[in-house]
Formats: sequence, structure tokens, C-alpha cells
Amino acid sequence: MTSDTDHRLVTQYLRQFDAAAGSLSNARRAVLREEIANHLRELVQPDLSDADASAALSSFGSPADILGQELDVLPPLGASQRRQRRVRRTVAIVVSAVAAAILLIVLLPLLFVVAPVPVAGPDGEVTSVVNANPQGPARVTVGTGYFEYQAAIEAIEDPLPAGAVYPAGVPEDLDSGTSSTGVMQSGAGYVVAQYTWLCAWESEYLTAMAQEDAERQVAAEAMLTTWSTSEFYMTTDPNRDWVASVLEPVRFGDSSGVVRDQPQSCSQAGIINVRG
Repeated sequence: MTSDTDHRLVTQYLRQFDAAAGSLSNARRAVLREEIANHLRELVQPDLSDADASAALSSFGSPADILGQELDVLPPLGASQRRQRRVRRTVAIVVSAVAAAILLIVLLPLLFVVAPVPVAGPDGEVTSVVNANPQGPARVTVGTGYFEYQAAIEAIEDPLPAGAVYPAGVPEDLDSGTSSTGVMQSGAGYVVAQYTWLCAWESEYLTAMAQEDAERQVAAEAMLTTWSTSEFYMTTDPNRDWVASVLEPVRFGDSSGVVRDQPQSCSQAGIINVRG
């Protein structure tokens, strides 16, 4: 149970756990909640500042982290760090923050296009924003960028959310995009694949939040957590700005960072129909 003497962030954490733990049996949920509550009360004293309490809770892990392990959404602790998404060594591509930045410049106009609301299919299901033919530039299935994209998809271990599929090709002119330093460097197709995955899971998280679907929300949060340990992410964001501005708020039930980041992530994948 929640105590009146708990730190307010502990109380908030436990409420988030209650909202997300509906898929557990009543008995298991009660036992797990009590274990978490006892640990948090030792970790976060009532007189601790909000900043220190927030840091302590972050180090402990979010309700999604705990439930993800309980539901086998996430692998055991430490294993996620070993599941680095790598492109096959037979594909010679160089990925860096520069490649991602150049790609954003090439696709930046997409952010200013008014995006249509995804259309429901005959069965009433709303198609994921990540689908075979997403709204955005024309796509091609030729060129170095396309084959990099295909190789990267095969190397990504974690799936897309239910209802999402990788687009059939890459934005046209991907191989001929230019910057002030010259032509688009190799690795652009790899960047498109990675951001397609992130776009799908950020969109899934926001859909789950809007529909108050706690089970889907937990699964989406777990997948976003794996992004923060991926080889691609650690290469392109060494200062971990995305973790600070997007993932940390998510761990406390705050979706505002995802709302801000999703259009940019999807744009870097060449996808603009991100309203859902």
C-alpha cells in the first residue's frame, strides 16, 4: 500500500506501477508492488529533494523496466546492453552523427508538410505511420542507400510494433543528397532504417498513451529503453541528449519529450504522416 509519509515521487511511481501492472495476476502484482515499495522507501527518504529523488528513481528503473523483465518484454538485466544492433560485417558502411545530421538536412522540408491523419482500413484498424507506403517522398528500391537499408533491417534484432512494417524502399535521391562538404556519405540507408524503427516505437508509445492501453505502453517504453543502449544511438548521440529529453520523462509517465521528438525521428526516416 501507499503510505502518507512516502516521498511524493515514490507515490507517483507506485501509481504508475499500478496503472501498468494490470496484466499480472493479483497475487503477483501485490507481492511485486510491496517489494518495490519497500525498496523505494529505503532509497528515497521523504525529506529528499525532488532532484535527488528523481535521480534515485531513475537509477532504480521505471515501472516499465520492472514489468518488462517480469513479462519477458526485456531480457535479463545486462543482456540488453549486449544486444547491439549491428549491420553485417559484409556490408561496408560508415555510420556517424554526421550521416544522421546530413540526412536530417536533406529531409527537413518534410517537417513542414501538413500530415494527414492515418486512415482506418476495412477492419477498422488504423494503419501504423510506419507502413509499406508511408506519406512522404517517393521511394526507390535501387542504389547503395537502398541496399544499406535492407542490410540494416536484417540486422535489427528487435521487431516493429504490431501493425507496422518497414517501407518498401528508401526516399529517392538518398544517394545523391549533398551537403556543403560534398555528396551524401555512405551509411544513409542505415540511418533511415534505424530512425524508421524509432519512429514506429515512438508512435506506438503515443498511441498507447492516448488509448490508455497500459500493456502496450509498457512494451513500447521497454523498446524505447533498448534504443538508448544501441550501437547506433551511442554513436550518434554521445552526450545522451535523447535520453535526457525523451526517455527520462517517459520513465515518469511524461510523454511530452516523445511528442516533440517523434516528428523529427519520423522525418529522418522519410515519414511525415505522424499524427495519430
